[in-house]
Amino acid sequence: MCLIRLLTATLILSSIVPTVAAAAEAATSVRVEVTGLRNTTGQVGCLLFNAPEGFPEDHARAYREVAAPIKGAQASCDFKDTPPGTYALIVLHDENMNGKMDKNFLGIPTEGYVASNNVRPAMSAPKFKESSFSVKAGVDTIINAKVGY
Repeated sequence: MCLIRLLTATLILSSIVPTVAAAAEAATSVRVEVTGLRNTTGQVGCLLFNAPEGFPEDHARAYREVAAPIKGAQASCDFKDTPPGTYALIVLHDENMNGKMDKNFLGIPTEGYVASNNVRPAMSAPKFKESSFSVKAGVDTIINAKVGY
């Protein structure tokens, strides 16, 4: 009877361990290191998109969203357990903490922002294609984002 229990436990464990190991190998994180903030007012918001639809401003279509405190003139947004794929992100220095990019009467942003790949077009919103980057299985991704105003 003990031998049967031992064999059953061994079979169960041998089927679980490879699954857990494979999941751990595929698990990745995306870390966004934000610099260039002009002050410590408010917070930094990061939106991660896995498709062009809604990029860069539609919170509802973002794959994930993170708000991060500002420390010095820097902040970090961490997206844990991000599956492999193509992504683009937008970073906003939300100085008044209203959760959106404020703009003047001409539609020009009044708060600092930057897209991944440090894209900041002068006359339009950043595009998904020019801002996109790849996340590979088992490899943590670090994005350096310098906010401009």
